[in-house]
Amino acid sequence: MAHRFVDIDGVRVFYRETGPADAPTLLLLHGFPTASYQFRRLMDALGDRYRLIAPDYPGFGLTEAPEDFTYSFDRLADVVEGFVTTLGLDRFVMYTFDFGGPVGFRLATRHPEWIAGLIVQNSNLYEEGLSDLARGMIANRPGVEGAEANVRQILELPVTRGQYEGGTTDVELIAPDGWILDQHFLDLPGRKEAQVDLALDYHSNVALYPEWQQWLRDHRPPALIVWGRGDVFFPEAGARAYLRDLPEAKLHLFDTGHFALEENLPEIAPLIADFVDNLKKDTPMKIAVIGATGNLAGAVAREAAARGHQVTALGRENMDVTDPASIKEAVAGHDAVVAGIKGPDRLVPRGALALLEALPLAEVNRLVFLGGGGSLEYAPGQRFVDSPNFPPQYLETARDQAEALGILRSAQTPVEWSYVSPPPVHLVPGEKTGTYRAEARDTPITDENGESRVSVGDYASAIVDALENASFVRERFTTAY
Repeated sequence: MAHRFVDIDGVRVFYRETGPADAPTLLLLHGFPTASYQFRRLMDALGDRYRLIAPDYPGFGLTEAPEDFTYSFDRLADVVEGFVTTLGLDRFVMYTFDFGGPVGFRLATRHPEWIAGLIVQNSNLYEEGLSDLARGMIANRPGVEGAEANVRQILELPVTRGQYEGGTTDVELIAPDGWILDQHFLDLPGRKEAQVDLALDYHSNVALYPEWQQWLRDHRPPALIVWGRGDVFFPEAGARAYLRDLPEAKLHLFDTGHFALEENLPEIAPLIADFVDNLKKDTPMKIAVIGATGNLAGAVAREAAARGHQVTALGRENMDVTDPASIKEAVAGHDAVVAGIKGPDRLVPRGALALLEALPLAEVNRLVFLGGGGSLEYAPGQRFVDSPNFPPQYLETARDQAEALGILRSAQTPVEWSYVSPPPVHLVPGEKTGTYRAEARDTPITDENGESRVSVGDYASAIVDALENASFVRERFTTAY
């Protein structure tokens, strides 16, 4: 195992790394009041099979932050985001524990393309997953009388030790090294002040729970949930709540406390190995791309092929997109269809209807429909295609694409469709950068300048991500920077 430092915007981030560089990567995000040290045994257990990387956040462990660093969960996520970018990690399984949830889900919403899968261990995203004790601590926030004093009470040795030993079945299995080392770092100059600031900011995480839950529903990442049911902060209900948004997730409960790895590593490590070995993205898909000679569908076809998927290019010469029988014959045996349709005489909506009829007959249940940005809204109920200054040369196609969206949304169909809208104006030539955002919404994604823009390469990457992760099912999504 290597022990390293890397500079991220003036923060000297300490991290541990082990495993083959070309193996599947796991990013291990620690909790409070610990650091990457909590993953030492897991990294030893799995380091011969996977690349495991565990950083210390600012204010924790061996990471060194400047005196003027602002301790908030947004800033912790900023530093971890910079860490991931600096190490060149573009796809990984994310392990979230405790504070690792608020940090990690900020990363996930910023970079959904990074997340190959989730391992959730006593990391809460749900109101019912908050105990009365946790709710009392979250009530401490800036301006609340006595809040800082309340927080400081949990930064002392008896509480630190209690977080390790509470809820366990056999306290003799809990090594004292963890809580002794955690308290050492808590007692360093400035560390308790940092923890007070973070505790008073914890309410910002609860406010984001709905957004993170929506992210789970939109992206449907493969997930393994392991949980110590004796956790005094995050009870068992928080673990089970994930199944509402990720019904295919694997849930395993253990009769232990908050730090489940301390007592149940021998049971949890094999579950993690099985989960990583069976991720969906590791199995190439057979994807039929209709309109693959076109600009956008062609970009999707190239991106899918570059990722190792088997791509069948379909066009007018080998299929009639308005004939269900022709479609059925062409796409049978594929795992998914990507449809980029363009033409006169309402070809787009007629193609949408024919696809919805043909795909169940062909036993293909996944469709990504390349739609337009004109049906996005610039104001509530106000679509770009209906605005008086919409370019007349694109009007017929934009109206056809909007009609196709209506057909998909109103269909009673087993087809798991997604409709993707590019930015209404700035879908620009360019390669993949991997830094785009993708969200289920009816308005464009805009940057800090109010502009919605994405390259064709990133647009194609977002679509292949949606296929690999089975995300945005029966939803319209859009992508931009």
